Amino acid sequence: MPSKKIRLTISDLWSNQYTYFILVGFIVGICAGFSNVIFHFLYQTVHLLFISPLESGNMVIFGTIVGGLILFFISYLSGRDDILGYKFHKFIHTISRGSGVISIKETILKSFSQIVSLGFGGSVGQEGPMAQLGGSIGSIVGQRIRIKKSDLKIFIACGIAGAIAATFNAPITGVLFVEEVALLRNIKIRSFLPVVISAATATVIAGFFSSDQNIFNRVDFLIFNYNELFIYALMGVAIGFASSFFTKLHFFIEKKFDDFVPNLKIRPIIGGAVLGILALVPFGIGLDVLGNGYDAIRKAMTYEYSLWIALGILLLKPLATSITLNSGWPGGIFAPSIFMGAICGYLFGFGVESIFYPQLIPGELTTSYAIVGMGTFLAAMTQAPLTSIFFTFELTQTYQAVLPVMVSSVIGTTIYRLIIGRSFEACYLKKENLEIIQNEESNILSNMKVNEIMRKDVVTIPEKMTLGKFIEFLPSTHLTTFPLIDQDDNLSGIISVQDYRGWVLEEELREVVIMKDLASTNVNTVTPDESMLEVLKHWDKGDMLPVVSRNGSKKIVGILARRDALIAYNKALSEESSEL
Repeated sequence: MPSKKIRLTISDLWSNQYTYFILVGFIVGICAGFSNVIFHFLYQTVHLLFISPLESGNMVIFGTIVGGLILFFISYLSGRDDILGYKFHKFIHTISRGSGVISIKETILKSFSQIVSLGFGGSVGQEGPMAQLGGSIGSIVGQRIRIKKSDLKIFIACGIAGAIAATFNAPITGVLFVEEVALLRNIKIRSFLPVVISAATATVIAGFFSSDQNIFNRVDFLIFNYNELFIYALMGVAIGFASSFFTKLHFFIEKKFDDFVPNLKIRPIIGGAVLGILALVPFGIGLDVLGNGYDAIRKAMTYEYSLWIALGILLLKPLATSITLNSGWPGGIFAPSIFMGAICGYLFGFGVESIFYPQLIPGELTTSYAIVGMGTFLAAMTQAPLTSIFFTFELTQTYQAVLPVMVSSVIGTTIYRLIIGRSFEACYLKKENLEIIQNEESNILSNMKVNEIMRKDVVTIPEKMTLGKFIEFLPSTHLTTFPLIDQDDNLSGIISVQDYRGWVLEEELREVVIMKDLASTNVNTVTPDESMLEVLKHWDKGDMLPVVSRNGSKKIVGILARRDALIAYNKALSEESSEL
């Protein structure tokens, strides 16, 4: 029958690894592209309805307070604080340390809060939220079609790449973002194909449905001679210091919020009020620092700012972004970084143009410095110069911009690292004692759960069993280590061959000594949901670990043997090595 042949053909295609990964890229790319279109439409609609009408009358504060109230109620009704503030580092950590399973409810809740934040004027970017949304969609798609757990992170990588690529119309940037910024470095070369396909597919879909032109007007990039690279190098030093200042300011404001507003749920209301006050700063400066800043970048690209207006924006934007994120308004740091970089470059170019090239039409050279400034500031903040270089190239569509941004971004990245020591994301990870898995072995161990390896048929012995009864029992089992249980079947100790082998010949003590006298009562236990990476951190001795139902419990549900763990690890490593 034709239908049977079609099903068999589809099955054959799906079982072929190359076809499988191509389809993965298309499926996730389509989903990421459409989610990008919907996300942008929703937050832009919210902004047009609630913020834009208030701008002319200096009434934006009422809109930002409403946004803060909505975020308060979302957090209060959901009972979750993890939807507030800057959380991209936790998303990275979750993917790195876990299996990549993300629920639909969690995705919807976080997306809605991010739409509110961006729509009501939060001084943040949508790239972080879009990367989280894309990764979550990849995870959900993977779960729905029941793929192998080891492939779930590939779906997430496809989603992240597709989301970033669709946002900027920059597929190469999307692919590199996965590697450098999202830190999915344990993704193998075999996943490169679906990630590229996903980024390209999402870019096409977003471009097809978007009525807006590229957020950056296409401009002619000017560089007169190679001596000008020394000037770009100086700008890299300046932006390295500027980005470091922003990071220090951000964490200083975070500490002040922790000190004076410990209740996380009410912070968005306070943040909304402060943002509304900042919007009152005259000459349009206050309004331009709210939102993602793309309109302000357009103005910088077309030389619409005077020197003092640009300087005012540069001073106010770091404050607005830090207040937004630390008051609990969710969002990303990508757009604020390129915003501040553009203004830094604009000001630097303004000076270069005035001093060295007064014969030029005002703004001709300033735009070029603004473009390089975007890439440099972004490279410094993310410590991802390669992503930033290709990002700049894809925006300008010219090779002339590549060499200046290479020089400037590498120097800016170095200065930032010397001052701060790590990327903006890594600062959060260090502050919260979160560890990112960067090698294949750790990744395999993190995906191995205790409940997949443990033996459920546990052989236990009563703690009051005599040594004689125990010696009679030994020939009936091949085991050498046994958990002890009390009269309520609770774990009370563990005994191994090292504990009892010196007593088996003491015949006169066989009816006197009980097993609890010989056993170790200080027992390390694990839970079924723990990963082997966590287990190995405290598995310092013994061939077996009792598995209890939950932390603090004494009810044994299984036993974890070192031999079983080693076999499971070798099997997983063999499967990884056999895949392309």
